[in-house]
Amino acid sequence: MQFAGLGALLAALVFQTGCASTGAARAGGVAPGSSVSREHALALAQLTANAVGGQVFTVAPTGSMKPTLDESSVVAVESVSFSSLRRGDIVIYRSASGSPVVHRLYQQRGETWLVLGDNNAAIDREAVTERNFLGRVCAIFYTGDSSVTGAPAALARR
Repeated sequence: MQFAGLGALLAALVFQTGCASTGAARAGGVAPGSSVSREHALALAQLTANAVGGQVFTVAPTGSMKPTLDESSVVAVESVSFSSLRRGDIVIYRSASGSPVVHRLYQQRGETWLVLGDNNAAIDREAVTERNFLGRVCAIFYTGDSSVTGAPAALARR
């Protein structure tokens, strides 16, 4: 299989960076672009997700995670223990309405985490708990194409 070597390389890169997203938002307000097609970004994200036992999500066009993520972003999400989460990690959790939401961990309060979109002024109304936590973003793939795909979309909502 032609992707086997690429998958090993991606896995090595992912594990070397620890899959944690602790950086602050980028200046400028625009998510980085790429010449990588949406199809290839999804394939690369799936290889990465497979390497870490995770899932792939596309980002819904809400703007709440700009400039880190926008509707052209594809993310690989790793399965990690809730206790391993740290302030600054970008996570996906399931809202009370059932939608996956991708936001950054802002503050821990007891057994919950308050989350905040990078482009939002206020924390989310819902907290992340062990019960609604889906995973931590370990890789972001930027594309120049925001067309709809078959991958589940995570809301980066305002």
